[in-house]
Amino acid sequence: MSQYLAPQTASGNTAVDHRYASAISHEGSHAPQVMSLRDMLRLLERHKLLIIAIVGLTTLAVAAQQLLAPSQYRSVAQVQVELVDEVGTNQADVNSRNEQRVANAVRLYRSRASAERVIDDLSLLEDEAFLNELGSLPEGRTAQMQAATNLLLSMMSVASEPGSDLIQVAVTTRYPALSARIANQFPESVRDVRNSHSNQRREELLASLKSEQASRAADAENAARELSDFRARTGMLVGAGSQEDLQQINRIAVEAASASASSSGSASRSAGISNAARLRSTAQATSAAVQQLERQQSELIAEQARLGATYGPNHPDVQRVNSQLSSVNSALTGEQARARAAANEVASADAARMTALARSDAAMDAARASRLQGTLASMTAKAYQNNANMAELSQLERASVLADTAYAKIADRIEQIEAQMQLQGVNTLVVSPAVPDFDRISPEPLKMILLAILGSGVIAMLIAFARDLIDDRLRTAAQIRRFVNVPTLGMLPTIQSGVSDKIDENLVLRNPQSLYGEAARSAYAELKALSPNSDSQSVLITSPLPGDGKSTVSLTMAAAAVSMGQTAVVVDLDLRRHGLLQTLQNELDTPDIVDVITGRADLDALLSNPAPDMIEWHRKGDESEEEKPRIVLLSANRPVSDPASILTSYRLTMLIEKLSQMFDKVIINAPAALAVRDARAMCDYTDNTVVVAHWGQTTVDQMKATLELLGDQVNGVVYNHVDYAEHARRKYGDSVQFYMEASEYYVDDVPEKISFLDQVRRVFRRTPRAA
Repeated sequence: MSQYLAPQTASGNTAVDHRYASAISHEGSHAPQVMSLRDMLRLLERHKLLIIAIVGLTTLAVAAQQLLAPSQYRSVAQVQVELVDEVGTNQADVNSRNEQRVANAVRLYRSRASAERVIDDLSLLEDEAFLNELGSLPEGRTAQMQAATNLLLSMMSVASEPGSDLIQVAVTTRYPALSARIANQFPESVRDVRNSHSNQRREELLASLKSEQASRAADAENAARELSDFRARTGMLVGAGSQEDLQQINRIAVEAASASASSSGSASRSAGISNAARLRSTAQATSAAVQQLERQQSELIAEQARLGATYGPNHPDVQRVNSQLSSVNSALTGEQARARAAANEVASADAARMTALARSDAAMDAARASRLQGTLASMTAKAYQNNANMAELSQLERASVLADTAYAKIADRIEQIEAQMQLQGVNTLVVSPAVPDFDRISPEPLKMILLAILGSGVIAMLIAFARDLIDDRLRTAAQIRRFVNVPTLGMLPTIQSGVSDKIDENLVLRNPQSLYGEAARSAYAELKALSPNSDSQSVLITSPLPGDGKSTVSLTMAAAAVSMGQTAVVVDLDLRRHGLLQTLQNELDTPDIVDVITGRADLDALLSNPAPDMIEWHRKGDESEEEKPRIVLLSANRPVSDPASILTSYRLTMLIEKLSQMFDKVIINAPAALAVRDARAMCDYTDNTVVVAHWGQTTVDQMKATLELLGDQVNGVVYNHVDYAEHARRKYGDSVQFYMEASEYYVDDVPEKISFLDQVRRVFRRTPRAA
């Protein structure tokens, strides 16, 4: 119990007061609560029975199921989804739609309609193997189909991978051949289900569209005939009366203007050509003979110049050349005259021809201009007439276009639906048929048992963590420090033999070397350390709820004080209910507290044993072994009907003061703090306040509510009814965990280690509240 002993100073006085303890508690309460590996192991140790039970039961159930389950065989068929769209559609543009189609195909495979179709197609209700799977067959076709469909859906699984057009259809039964037959039948049955519904709707739509198409065709034909008749009557060809008329008139006008200009130009050109034909020159007229003579002339002139320079003018060669040159010159003159005459004749003929051509062109241009002018006038008149008929023509054209458009749309829709009935949509093809697989897939006892152990172990640990997390019952000093920020003064073990009905036979006094006596003295030392410098100490002891054991703790603290040579009085102010202290009061020959407070009894009668002089003798250290101080009890003989008038009386305050002068320890047993509000008022006239927590019963909320009610008057907490064996088993890491290793220090029987059966009983047993 060393963890509850206050540290001593060099002078021997205790150095821990309430403020010091609160500071330590406050510091601990704000420390981060990090669960270490050791803490986790301790938590698992606390709940090992629960973990073992969950793992054991789960494993046993799985093992039994695996050993009793029949063999199961699976056959798998690989089905490819063929995604066909209308002709000309870019497949890259419909990837997202195709992905949705595959998902829809998977849903269709899992539908009840598909399962029912498979049952009908394979006549499974007459198949012996399937009936063995089904078990008992209910009455009625509907009920049988319902049961068979549920069974078939539970047998099969359909899966597809993202981005793939393959669907895996797996069927698991006790018969390999049956699994393969069902897996291979599913694609055909699903296709029939899909086509039967979709084609039926399309056929109905087709019939309606074809009827509408015939009506639209008649309307289009009538509109076209009326338009044709109107054009024939009015002479309006396609484009007549529109902008094309104006464009044509403009083109002809331009041509007429051009022809008129060409006619004028042609007349002027003809006159010019006639005049130009008369202007001719023959000076340069020549012929082959002229050119031959001119060459001879040039050669003779050159030879004359050469010979004259060499021989002189009278040389015979020079004379010969001169004679030849004279003959050539004479011949050249004659030939030139003949060449000019021929050139004149040719020029006259060319002039006559050109004049005739120019006149012909001028006449042609004039005729063309005249003809275009006439055509222009005719077309202009026709254009005005077309404009007058344009309104009726436009109406007929619109009617014809609308009729043709309506007919074309219906024809396109019919063609699209017919193509969809043949190609478009989702078709499935079995690319890998299922074959009977005689390798059993289940049961797998070893695998499933290992998985059961691992899975149930994880679940059991999570349950253990959750149970420990939601368990708000107080059991350790660390919890008190963390949640309510006050120190824990002691942990009193459960009294196995019960509380004696004689006040002088308290276990602390009767067996001081017992575990309970040691724990009581340790708690009393902590209690005494709260007021280290006062000769007398008044302590208020209360608890959150009735039955937490505050009366037992009050007697125990008084007995510990007496065992350590001090005088102590227990003042019972829990007057509303009959409890342990009132039972002991009835066995004593002492006045009732009500009589003392009201003045009907003298306080001296309370001190008949021990006497006042004995108390003084004890304080001087002169008491004998035969006359040791005893526990003095001041309680009521019976419950008080109106305790408030007594508890609020100034006489009670005077009584506490007198008792503080007469006793070393005044222990006040107050009512439960959450039951009534008396304890809060009593805190004002006592030195210290201690709250009793029932180990494993008092909750965090109860303790917090108690401290909120009592304010900052609470100096510590004392655990009562601590199950040391259970506390040690839980391994909280405090000193109580190791009490059994120190059992030789105690003379009584230390609680032995809890057996497995006792642990089981403790799971379903809740410790009752004590007095």
